[in-house]
Amino acid sequence: MKKWVWVVATIVVALLIGGYAYSNHHATAKEYQAAMANGRTAIESKHYTQAESYFQNALKRRLNDKTAQRYLTQTQRYVAGEDALEARHFSAAESHYVAVKNTKKGSSVLVTRAKARYKQVKVIRANVKQFKKILSKAQGENRALNYGQSNTTLDELFNNAKFRQSYYKGLYAQALALRKANNAGQTSETSSAASTASSSSAAASSSATASSSSASLTSSEKQAAKNYSGSNEYTVTQSQKELDGKTITAQQIASARKTIDSAGGNASAMSDQDVRVAMQQANKKNLSLAKYTSQYLK
Repeated sequence: MKKWVWVVATIVVALLIGGYAYSNHHATAKEYQAAMANGRTAIESKHYTQAESYFQNALKRRLNDKTAQRYLTQTQRYVAGEDALEARHFSAAESHYVAVKNTKKGSSVLVTRAKARYKQVKVIRANVKQFKKILSKAQGENRALNYGQSNTTLDELFNNAKFRQSYYKGLYAQALALRKANNAGQTSETSSAASTASSSSAAASSSATASSSSASLTSSEKQAAKNYSGSNEYTVTQSQKELDGKTITAQQIASARKTIDSAGGNASAMSDQDVRVAMQQANKKNLSLAKYTSQYLK
């Protein structure tokens, strides 16, 4: 009799344990399915952080589950791509989108979005390459003192509506700075030209006056007048004192004055900056200083 009781008790305990295990497994399976479904819904709503949490929860319910892990990794890569695109790290963004769109048996929604983003990044990278090429050309023209032409080249960028998009923010800032430098250079050129013209006019007037009164000057006074070297400096930027990126020295200015005089110019009526401008313009026009003087300063 006692043996029979133990057998019955053992069976009852086994049934209870089995029932609990089955019930617990069923509940866990339902929680896993619910987490996966919620994760997919979050992706559709573009709530990617929530989606990641749901897939991580699914992995807790079913350890090492390949499907949940695939969805989680795919979501994380897509988010990384979005972050890289916003930060204008286009190469990294493209890499993440490729990984997402090539994921098999993952979220078809993310695959579709990643394909669209991938195409967008390809276009952006092509635009960056083209915009950099135009900007580089404008920078070269600025270095050659062709300020007006540099601004004309920059207009190719500013007239392109795409150039104002946030993806090209860094290039846009560089273009604005270059245009400002070009405008300053043009203003300086105009001011220097006006100063040179004014100095030449004054020199002509002074020469006429000197000629009319030379008969009344002593030989020592005439020599003093001949040795006079005028100076009419005004505030200029460092770049306006340079030629090919190097500061024009006092010795170079003195040598240039002799060249200008020998070519028929009137160096004594020119300030040091007028001489620098003449040297820069001659270099810009690919002329010798003597030839530039004979053509433009007589």
